[in-house]
This record gives sequence, C-alpha cells and structure tokens, in this order.
Amino acid sequence: MIKNHKDYVITPIGTIYKENGNQLISLESKYRKGLKFISLFSHAIIIYKSIHSPANIIPTCLSQKTVQIYEADEDSGLLTIDELQLEGDILSLYDIKAYFPNEDCVKNVSIPQFPLNLDTLAPVSCNDLLQIGTIHKEKGEYFLEIPVDFQYYSKLLKGYSHIKICWWFHKFDKPVFRRTLEGQPPYENAPRTGVFASRSPVRPNPIALTTARILSIDEAHGRIHVSQLDCFDKTPFLGFSLYHPQTDQVKDCRLPDWLAHWPKWLDDRGFEKTGDVRILPSSIEVLKKYTMKQEAESHPSAHNSIFSTDDEDFAGHTDGIVIKGARQNNLKNIDVTIPYGKITVMTGVSGSGKSSLAFDTIFAESQQRFFESMSLSERSQFKLMSNPQFDQITGLPPAIAISQRNANRNPRSTVGTMTDIYDLLRSLFANIGVRHCPECGNSIEPLTASEIIHLLLNCMPGTVQEIRPFHSDSALATLIVPEFLTEKEWKNTDHYYRRLKDSIEKALKLGSGAITVKLTYPGMPEDKIHFQTTQMCYHCDHVLFELTPSSFSFNNPECMCPVCKGLGRIMEADIHKIITNPELSLLDGASPFWGNLRKFLKSPNANWMKGEVLALAMDENIDLELPWSQLPEDFREKALFGAGEKEVSFMYENRNGRNGTITRKVEGAYHIIHRLFKSSSGDTAKQIEETYMTARTCDSCNGERLAAESRMVTIADTRFPDVVQMSMEQLQNWITSLPASLEPTKINLALPILKSMFKRLSNYMDAGLSYLTLDRSAPTLSGGELQRLLLVTQLSSGISNILYILDEPTTGLHSKDTHKLLDLIKKLRDMGNTMIVVEHGVQVMLAADKIIDIGPYAGEAGGYITAQGTPGELMQNRASQTGAYLSGRQQVSIPGRTLLHDKDSWVQLTGVKGNNLKNISISFPVQAITCITGVSGSGKSTLVDQGIFPGIQNYLDGINVSCCGYDSVMGADHFTKIIHITQKPIGRSSRSTPATYTGIMDEIRLLFAQTDTAREKSFKQSHFSFNSKDGQCPVCHGYGFQSLDTQFMPSAAVECPMCKGRKFNDGALTVSYNGKNIAEVMNMSIKEALQFFSENQKLHTMLNTLTEIGLGYLKLGQSSQTLSGGEAQRIKLATELSVNSSGRTLYLLDEPTTGLHFSDIQNLLIMLDKIVQNKNTVILIEHNLQVIKNADWIIDLGPEGGTNGGNVVCQGTPANVSRCKESYTGAMLKEVIE
Repeated sequence: MIKNHKDYVITPIGTIYKENGNQLISLESKYRKGLKFISLFSHAIIIYKSIHSPANIIPTCLSQKTVQIYEADEDSGLLTIDELQLEGDILSLYDIKAYFPNEDCVKNVSIPQFPLNLDTLAPVSCNDLLQIGTIHKEKGEYFLEIPVDFQYYSKLLKGYSHIKICWWFHKFDKPVFRRTLEGQPPYENAPRTGVFASRSPVRPNPIALTTARILSIDEAHGRIHVSQLDCFDKTPFLGFSLYHPQTDQVKDCRLPDWLAHWPKWLDDRGFEKTGDVRILPSSIEVLKKYTMKQEAESHPSAHNSIFSTDDEDFAGHTDGIVIKGARQNNLKNIDVTIPYGKITVMTGVSGSGKSSLAFDTIFAESQQRFFESMSLSERSQFKLMSNPQFDQITGLPPAIAISQRNANRNPRSTVGTMTDIYDLLRSLFANIGVRHCPECGNSIEPLTASEIIHLLLNCMPGTVQEIRPFHSDSALATLIVPEFLTEKEWKNTDHYYRRLKDSIEKALKLGSGAITVKLTYPGMPEDKIHFQTTQMCYHCDHVLFELTPSSFSFNNPECMCPVCKGLGRIMEADIHKIITNPELSLLDGASPFWGNLRKFLKSPNANWMKGEVLALAMDENIDLELPWSQLPEDFREKALFGAGEKEVSFMYENRNGRNGTITRKVEGAYHIIHRLFKSSSGDTAKQIEETYMTARTCDSCNGERLAAESRMVTIADTRFPDVVQMSMEQLQNWITSLPASLEPTKINLALPILKSMFKRLSNYMDAGLSYLTLDRSAPTLSGGELQRLLLVTQLSSGISNILYILDEPTTGLHSKDTHKLLDLIKKLRDMGNTMIVVEHGVQVMLAADKIIDIGPYAGEAGGYITAQGTPGELMQNRASQTGAYLSGRQQVSIPGRTLLHDKDSWVQLTGVKGNNLKNISISFPVQAITCITGVSGSGKSTLVDQGIFPGIQNYLDGINVSCCGYDSVMGADHFTKIIHITQKPIGRSSRSTPATYTGIMDEIRLLFAQTDTAREKSFKQSHFSFNSKDGQCPVCHGYGFQSLDTQFMPSAAVECPMCKGRKFNDGALTVSYNGKNIAEVMNMSIKEALQFFSENQKLHTMLNTLTEIGLGYLKLGQSSQTLSGGEAQRIKLATELSVNSSGRTLYLLDEPTTGLHFSDIQNLLIMLDKIVQNKNTVILIEHNLQVIKNADWIIDLGPEGGTNGGNVVCQGTPANVSRCKESYTGAMLKEVIE
C-alpha cells in the first residue's frame, strides 16, 4: 500500500438483505433521488461489503456483482434483484452503477483453465480503501503502476484477458459532489438522471469500476498496460476484480431509449495514433448529385456584400493631456501637451527619453490612478509600475499600452487564440460542422426523420430510392421519384410521399436510428448512403458525445491530443545533442551529457549517469581512448539506448576516501534524459530540453493538437485543423465561399459568426498581417507582429475615449503596408481615442497631427523637448534633427563610399526550400553589404536561418552534406567565420549591465585585482563584483537599493543606507585604479571609460566599438532593465563586432535598425561600412529604405507573404531593383532614390 487509507473514506448508502425469499436493496432516504430512471435498466453493478465472504475487488474489502433488477421503486429506494447467495443477513451497499453493455460487456474474453478461487484469499477487514498503485496516462496509453507486491498481483492476473479496474475519482472527492444526486448526462436526448442510473463521477462514494483489457504485463517496471480508460493521469488505483463472463457478461439487457442505439460490446482496443486521417463524403454531399437544381434566389448571396461593414462615426475631443515637470529617468523637467483625439508621434535618437515620457510617465501614472479606484485586495492581483516622477498631469484618460514587451509568449497561445478568431471558428464548427468517425472516416450527421424525408423529396424525377434499415439486407420499399410536384402537393395528395414517410420511419425504428438508401438514376452509377438520428457511427459502433466549442480547444484535457498534450509537438532526446563531438573520445568530452570522464575518473563518486557508461565499457572491454566515432556500434547503441536486462557494476573511491559499488541495469543516455525530463519542472526541465532535446511534430495528431474526434469535423469538406492552418487571407477567401456551398439553414445559423470573422480578418489584413496563419505560435512572432495583432484587437473592441500608447508599430513592416497600419491608427483616432506613437518611420511621422522631438542626444545629454508641432512646422525648425531628415536637409548615407559595380567574389546558394521558400537560388557579393528585403512573411528569415547560415556553417564545420533547407552552396571558402545576430534580447536581470554583458566587467575586475592594494589584501577578481558575496554590499546584496515591497502599493526603491547606491562593500571601495574605485568606474559613461582606459588595448577596442555604434552615453553599470530595445540590440551587435576583426567573416543581422532614429542609422551604416572595409561581408534583413538604398546588393523576396511569397522577385543593385516593376521594394525604393 502506498497511501494513507484515510484519504479514501467510503460511506454505506444502503443495505442488501433478504425478505420473503426476495433479495432486496434499500437505499437510505437521503440517497434515493440518485435512483431516478434506474427502473429503465434491466441490470446494474452493485458494490458492497460482506464480512463473511472474501471480497472480489482485490485487495479491498469490497465486492462487485452484476445483478438483474426485477423491480424498482425509485421513490421508496427499494430494488428487487436476483439472489446473491452470500452468507450473512445484511450487507452494506456502497454504490450502484447502471449496466452499460458498451462499457461492461466483453465480446472476446479469456480466463485461465483453472480460475482463481477467491475463497483462498483472506478477507480484508478495514472500512476504508487503500491505494495500491497509480494509473498513469502516457501519450494516450494507460498503465497501472504497482510499486509494492507487483509479483503477487501479476500472478493473480495470469490467464485473464480482462479486469475491472477500481479507481478513485479524486478530483470529485469533495462534499459538494458527494451530495449531488442528479445530473445531466452527456448522452444525446438524455433527460436529467440520477447518478446511479449513469456513470457520472459525481456520486456519494467516488468509486469507479471500469472494464479493460490487459494488453501486456511489464514485470521489469512493475506496471500493467491496459486498454483505454476514462480517467486523469496519476489517478489513485485501488484494486481490481477479475472479469468472468459467467457473472459479468450480460448479452441481453434493457436500456433507456436514449441509449438503445449504443453498441452491445465493450471497445477494448488499445490506443492507436491516428496520424493521417481519412474523411469520406457525407451522405448529404453524395445526395446532391440526385437533387433538383435550387433557384438561385433561395440561397443568400455569396457576394462580399454579405460581409460588408459600416464604419461608425465618432466625435473627437478638444483640449488635451497636460504634463508638467516630467523628470522620469533622463527627462529634464519637461512640459508638454498631448492633444485629445489626435495622433501624436514621439521621436528622437535612441535613448533620448521617448519611452520615459510615453510609457514610464504617462502610462504609468494612468495605471496608478486606475488602480487607486480599486480596493486593496483587488489591487494586490496586479503587478504595478513604479510611481513616475513629475510635478503635475491633468486631463489623463484611461490608457492602454501596446508595446513589444507585454504580449503573451505562452507556447500554447497562437495567432488564432490571441485574435479570438480561433474561438469564433470553434463556435462555427460546433454549430454547423459535420462529424466524421475517427475509426472509419464516415460522416455522422444526426437528422430528424422529417429532415431525411425532405432531402429525399428533392431527388430528380426518375431516381430510384431503395430504403432499408441499417445493417439489413432486406429493402422495406423501393420508390421511384415521380414528376416534379411541390412539397405541399406531395404531402396532401401523392402516394409517393406517404410511402416515403412510412418507409423511413419504419426503417429508422428497425435500424436503431439509422437507415441505408440505395440511389440509382439512368446513366449514373448507383450510390449507397446512410442517414441517422443519433451521434454514433453505425459502421464501427463508435459513440460520440455532444459537439461543443470546447471540443476544439487544445487546452481542454478531454479534447487535446493525448500524446502531445495539445502542443502539436513532442520533445525527444536528440542523439546529435548527446554526442556533439564524435571525433573526440568519451574521456575527453565527446558528449556534454557524460562530460569530461577523464577528469571524473581522477575523483569518481556515486554519479551513476557517468558511472553507467564507464561500467558498460569496462564490462565489454572497450578502449575509451578511441574517438566515439570509432567505438564498436554495439557499444554505442547500448550506451545511448540501454542494454535491456543487462546489469553492470561501477566501483568508485574518491580522494576523500568515500567508496562504494553501484549495480544497475544499463538504461542508456536517451532514456535517462527522458526520465529526468519527465520528472523535472521549471528551469531544470527547460535546461534539459534546450541542451539535449529537439522538438518533432507529434505523430499522433500530425501537429494538429487535437484528439481524433475533434480533428474529424468538416464544413464544406474542409476539416477544422485545415482551416486553422490557413493564413488570414486564405481564411477570408474560404469564408466568402461558404454561402455558395452551404444549405440555407446552415447559412442563416452561421452568418453572424462569419460576418464577425470577416470584419476582424479585414482589419488584420489591413495591418499587413494577411500572411499569418492561425496556428502560428505566439513565441515565434516578432515584436512588431505582436503589437499589430494587439492593435487590431483594440480596434475590434469599438471602445472610445481611451489613450493608446504604441511602441514602434511599424517594426518588421514593409513600407508598402505602412499606409494600412496608418489607416488603423486613424480609425482608432476617429473613434474618439487619443494616440501616442513612439516611432521613427517617415510615413508615420508625416501622417501625425503633432510630433514631439526629444533630444538632442541620448542619455544624460537628452531628455529635452527640442521641437514640437505639425510635421510641416518640425521640418522648418532648425533645432530639430528629425526635421532636418524629414525635410531632406540631411541624408542618411555612407560618406565617400562607392557602391558595388562589379565583384569577382560571390557566394551562390541553390535549392533553398524551408517553410514557404519555393526552391529558390540566390547569390550575394563578398566584402559588401547585402539587404534581404520583402514584405512580412515573404521568407527573409527562413532564407537566413535555413539557407545561408547552415550552408556556410556546415562548410566551416567540414560537413559536406546539405541540410534539409538547401541543396548546395558555392563560394563558402571566402569565409573563416560566421556570426548570426538575432533579435533575441540580452538578459534583462536587474544585475545585468552593459559592462557585464559585453565582458568589459571581467577585464575591469582583472585590472583592479592586479593593483598593489588588492594584492596586499589578497583580493581576487570576485572582490570587485557586485554579484559576488566577496564584493557586494552586505545590506543590499549588490543591488544599490532596498525595495519597499508592499502587497497593495507600487514597489519603491530606496537608496541603500550602507553603500549609498554604490553596490560594493567597503573593502572593495578602498582599492583604486588610476585614482578611481570600482564604483566610480561603473558610474562612468562608455565615452568617459574609453578615455579612462585608453592605454588598455582590449578595453579600448570594446569601448570604442560601443561608442562608434552610438552607445557612448550609456553608463557601464546601468541596469539592462532601463535600456530601450534599440540600445539592447546594439550592445549585442557591438559585442560581436569587438571580438572579431580578422576579416573573412560573414555577419548576419536581423533588422538592426529596429528602434533607431535617422542619426542612429547613420552611425550604424558607418560601422557596417567599416566592417566591410576590413574585408568582411554583411547581410541584413531590413525594411528601412534609408539602409536599403545604401546597400551594395539587394535580394528581394515575395511577392507577397505566406504561401503567396517565397520567390525571388529580383536581385541586383539598388538602382536595378528600383526599376523592377514586380517589386514592392523597388517601387518604394524608387521614390527614395529619386
């Protein structure tokens, strides 16, 4: 027994006794309502306890028996049953379960030749139940795990094919459920029923008794593999009863009408992965061949006018939001007014203070005022921002911030769930979808008898209709459809109608709710179709329950794929990640999993993961000095995947004298990783996943996330998962085509949902997101894509008088789609909302009602209002850098640089075909700047991630085979190194700083540790780190402040009274380098540090790179949490650039201009040109036309996004591309160049 018996308390609900020769059951009065409709069943299973006879639910104190019900008085709680033939006068009753043949009656059952004699088992005298094991659900399969006395139970089961498993409804073991005696069963047409007349988990004693087939018995691991159960993973397993056909099998029983059509036998098959599905045409679709043409006007028009929407008019407002004395972060006590009902763009160089004003001041204050209206307990449920620093803000409306950092990154969140379109689709399919059997693919479309008659009445004159009950060889009637008459004339006068009606009603009764109709028509092959009135597949006896929107939720445990748990992918140990250096020996680190075994052998311990492979090698006399690739294949197979039942011993003795011997079976690295991953959670599981595992598409649901029944629902022959895989543009086209292919009744039912979806999709397409598929996972979206999704969601809400604050919404958006985004922003404005947009895009600034230019520089040199006004006023303002670029007085260019004319050195890549790429071939020049352009979703990132990067990297690694993303690469010998800088942000821990991320801090700590004072004090590098106990302040632990954190108020940071914000302890601060202590150095700007460390070549190189890329204003010790997105990206770029200056390097950059002002882009281009001049090559994914026009070469992909993209539209110089009529980039580029 593995659990305290007090957890499973059972209470008698009645008694069993004999009276006047009859065996009676009497329920206590408080449980009698649970018998409602039990009289409609001929048999039931009772669970009881006898103190004189051995129990047959092993090893409990309970017995179970299938009994016939002769009489049932539900009101008095009295049942007359067949005789039990047990000793004792009165027995305690614990449960009654109505007998369901499809759950209790086994067709093919076997028992041993000499069945177990239960009289040999000792009676169990306890009153409560004990847990002997656990039911585990693994990838859709069920296992009974018994940790103690497994051999005993295994011996009892020998020769039995089936058992009745007794388990505990642990999730329903609550007083509210135990008191519930009636419920609504999930069976079609079932009335409200007593719990004893159903198999509801809600009952006075939450005991389950489920019949299952024994698929296998695993003696080695102590578990029993059984057929499908209806329980949760980790369900308490209490015991089992051996299935005997003589007592448990009832071949002839009576059921209520709502269950009469159910199968007569238990479906005891094991779980089968569905993989690819088979969909057969529905009977209604087949019938259309024989149906008379309907008048066009009988169908609502399929024209787009059905989906047309009228824009509402909203009145604007006057006045505005007045901010006085704003001094958050680097803001210099500024005053500014934001007009109501207008679009205000805040711009300026990166780090000038735009976000400090928009988000950290205006939005933070709006949030604080909103939360102040709540009670303290309500306020505690939210994460509050810090109180902003300002003198006064008036006229502040409720605000919604849509930034690139606050979107949902849950892997279960998709484009469909984020936009609510997935929910609308779930409702659509639940209402008008046609179900198909997951076993055979036949349609299951319940119809009434009247609906069936109506469908057959519409057959063309001369059609022969042969009607018979389902599974019957005898036809009840053979009818020929007469010449056309209206349905009213048929009903009143025609003999055909009466015969059709009578035949169908009779055939439905004889066929238990289903009929077969054979149709023939001159010149056409015959068809057999079936109609039914129930939710069951009559071809394979598969019963379906009610279809609801939750049936399509991959977060619903009952409807998600049981193998991948609704994720669509499975994490699997990757052999290539286990063995990363096959050219090395295991002793020298061929595998990060086993690590450096040579070092381990010098001081071994009881680490079995390392010891296992060493013991296996010793047992098989393997020379571990050989490289992994040269070891015997048999040994490698065992080391990775185990050696079955083989045991090996590992003896160890370390330097401390500890020793021992471990003897175990060889599990293998692959299985160890899976075991550790399954038993771990949080960061540990994530580390195992990232280090040793790779995701693959689930082979049960084919990545569709849902259980088989949910995957097999169609509308117009299109399955639900197929619709979810559509792009927004494809989905809208599918929606507009539906009215032409649906019956009028279904159109009327679906039209409100279709119109709502059409409107939403139109808005998302207007935002340039037409290529996104609904099943796209949220973590794979760029910041710009996420922000535009959230923006359109707000537009769909229809609310007004709100302040919206947007953070660079054009990020990742092609210039051709910017006007669509602007239309959405204007719509929100015209609805009566106020718009603040932090943005650098020219088109957005020119469309603004007001521009606020913050600067003039970044960091401490910024935070001022340098200019404000309309776009025209800003262009005339000589003090505004932004105005100078907008007016054309200044241009973004690379001074003195000649663009590419002719190059001898080129790289060619052929057959790139990942994601939506259409087997393309591209080329780019060496020692030049190449821009990869194209609309969002055209395949730019795929070209880099699955083509260029792996192609060059494989060459550098000496791998001469192509990967799945490309065919061949030529010219890779021009490179000796490749650096891929993605948009993945740097660490945002409050302890992370520019100095720690770039490695500058390590060099500074080394310099301080080498000073004479540090050597005298025996200080090491750790004494100059605020992340180390040796160097950090003991009061604030290196943070520089103490946090006043209350549950009901925003957290407040108070300067540490010990170190005064310097982060270090007194000992570290006594050491100086060139007259400055470590805290003073960390408070320097990068530009100041460049001068201070001018004599240190390594530091000078890193600091100079940061300065040249425009980050000289940042402080070395500034928290990464205060950095803007643009600043964080440039720090990452500078870090990579500073460690490599040898030439022959290929740099891959992903939209490096994100968050950059014109002047920042100018600095970036100068840096990129310097890289190229040093004989390196740069490839950028870019949308910014100022950068594209300065490139040497352009690879333009498209023409559209998603399935309509993936082609090379053109390749060439900026001048050549600007003349390409098929290129959207070329058209926009032409305007900039001219």
